[in-house]
Amino acid sequence: MLLLAACSAPGQAQQDGSTDEGVIDPRDTWTCVLYGNPALGDERVLLSFAPDQSTLMAKPSVDEARPWAPLSRWQVEDEILSFRDSRTGRDFQANLRRSTLGGEWRTLNTLGGWWCSEAGEEVDLGIFAAAEDESRAMLAPLIPAVMATPAYPRQAIREAVEGRVVLCFVVDPTGELRDPEFVELSDEIFRATSLDALMSSKYQPWLDRVNAAPRPGCRSFIFQLDRIF
Repeated sequence: MLLLAACSAPGQAQQDGSTDEGVIDPRDTWTCVLYGNPALGDERVLLSFAPDQSTLMAKPSVDEARPWAPLSRWQVEDEILSFRDSRTGRDFQANLRRSTLGGEWRTLNTLGGWWCSEAGEEVDLGIFAAAEDESRAMLAPLIPAVMATPAYPRQAIREAVEGRVVLCFVVDPTGELRDPEFVELSDEIFRATSLDALMSSKYQPWLDRVNAAPRPGCRSFIFQLDRIF
């Protein structure tokens, strides 16, 4: 993962010559999952942040000639990356101090999140038709093999606590999960059981490609007392 030396001026050192370590450099192509849209569910996309601050998004499309669509120019202020998708009205933000690129998106009446891992493969952004097959391959859906369900904590039942958890992670080509990260946790009481369920899950492998890149994924757990059987 690249690190951004000075977010206020990407690629440049600070005035005193020091560098600000530990900040994600977004200038790359990323495989991402967008979640939180009640109509569309999880959406798998590619995002490309170019050095000239242009932003492109690609996802499976019937328009095979132009899989990449331009978004607003990306910008960084106070270590917050922001850009906009004018087609959907979504405003995206990400705190570059996080360990993984991702954050939240907003519209006038909807709030969701996005989470990425580096694509791990070079994508030719200048040849749209040739990039289509490659982008489709990287955006192939994650197919569940074992999906464990978290147990409702007894303490939460006694205290009548309900909540929601969103965990994002990386899936290796073998189908194994790694690098889980809580992006939403309504109450600490649900942390352990959610993580246990996630790490007991597995996806189908995709070993038919040489040097296949890992893929990002997210799972949501809703804890409601009226769903306990």
